[in-house]
Amino acid sequence: MSPANEPEQLVQQAIAGDRTALEELLLLHYDRLLARIARKLPTDLRGALSPEDVLQDVFLDVAERIGAFRPDGPEAFARWSATIAEHRLIDLVRSRRAAKRGGGRKAVEAAPGDWSQTAIDILGQIAIHEHTPSRSAAGHEAVAAIRTALERINPDYRDALRMRYVEGLSVAQTAERMGRTPQAIHMLCHRGLSELRDVLGPDSDFLSRKA
Repeated sequence: MSPANEPEQLVQQAIAGDRTALEELLLLHYDRLLARIARKLPTDLRGALSPEDVLQDVFLDVAERIGAFRPDGPEAFARWSATIAEHRLIDLVRSRRAAKRGGGRKAVEAAPGDWSQTAIDILGQIAIHEHTPSRSAAGHEAVAAIRTALERINPDYRDALRMRYVEGLSVAQTAERMGRTPQAIHMLCHRGLSELRDVLGPDSDFLSRKA
C-alpha cells in the first residue's frame, strides 16, 4: 500500500510537469471517474458514446489543465477531476445530440487553445484527406505535419492513436485489437499525444492556429 500522502505528492509532481506522476494519478482515479461517467451517461446515447471514450477525453482535459491546478486540500484533485468529467460529459452529450439534429455533422468539441483536442481532430481528418482533396491548404499542411510526426513516435503509441482517432475505434475495440486493457489504452493515447507534441516542436503552435 502506498503511503497516505503519496496521492498529494503525485498531484504536486504532476503540476510540476511530471508525466509519470500524472499517469499514476489518473490511474488512481480511473475507477471512480469511470463509474461516475457511467452513472450520468444518458441511456439514449450509450450506443454512440461509451463511458471509456468519455473518460479518455477527461484524461486529456486533465493533462491540458493540470499545470494551472491549485489544490486546496487532500480531496482537491478528486473534486477537480470530477468537475472536469461533469463538464466534458455535458459537452459531449450536447455535441452528439447536435450532430443527430444536424444529420450527422460533427459538432466542434474542442475548446480554444486545447492542443490535444486539436491534434485529435486533425488525426480524424487523416483518412478523409487520403481520399478527398483538401479544401484548405492550411488544413492539408496540418494533416501532413501530424502524419509525418506519427511515424516518428513509439509504435505502440502510434497504433493506439491511429485506431482510436484515425480509424475511429472505441477504447474497448482498441484494447481488444491491441491485446491491452482499457486503462492501458488510455495511457498509450496520453503518452502518444505527449510524444507527438514533442516531435512536432514549434509545429505545435502552427496546428493550433491552422487546424
